Amino acid sequence: MRVLLIDIDEQRAEKIGPILSWAGLELIHFQPQDANIYDLVREQQPEIILIDTNSSNRDTLEHLAQLDNRGARTVISLGKKKSESINRLAADVGISLYAIDAVPNHLLQSLIDVTISYFHSLDKLREEVSLIRPLLEERKALYSAVQFIMKTYGLAEEQAQDLLYKNAKHQQRSVSELAKHLVSTGSLA
Repeated sequence: MRVLLIDIDEQRAEKIGPILSWAGLELIHFQPQDANIYDLVREQQPEIILIDTNSSNRDTLEHLAQLDNRGARTVISLGKKKSESINRLAADVGISLYAIDAVPNHLLQSLIDVTISYFHSLDKLREEVSLIRPLLEERKALYSAVQFIMKTYGLAEEQAQDLLYKNAKHQQRSVSELAKHLVSTGSLA
C-alpha cells in the first residue's frame, strides 16, 4: 500500500517514515514546488495521502476527490461511527488524512493511533528534556566552580564545596547562582 506525503516538512516526515515502514506501507514523499499535484496523484495512485493541514494543496486534493470517485478523499469516518482520531490527527500533529475506500478501516485507525502516540511521546520527551536542562546546567556550573576552587586554592573537592557553600550562605545567594558567577568571573565576591 502506498502513502503519499504532501507538504510534510522533513522533520515530521522523518518521524512518520519509520511508523509507515513498520506498518508495511510504502512512503512517497512529495514537496510540490516542482511538480503538478494532479499528475502526481494520477501517476502514483496512492491509497493514503497525508498532507499538512496548512497546505494550500488541500484544496487541490478536495478537487481531485470530487473529480475521481476512485481517488483518495478525506476520511471522515471509520466504519459507521465518526472517528475522533481523525480530528486528533489534524489537531495534534497538523496532518490531514485522505484514503481510498479500499483501505481497511482498522489499518487507518491503527496508523492514526500509532502516529498520534508517537508524536505525543516525542512531545513528552521534549518537555522532559526542557525540564532537566536547567538542572543539568546548574550541576555543570557547580562542578566547574568546584573544579576552579580546587585548582586555584589547592583544596580537596570536599573543601572546595564547603568554601562555595559557605560563601553562598554568607552572601545570601543560592549556591548555583554563586557557582555561575564564579565560573563566569573567576571571583567568589
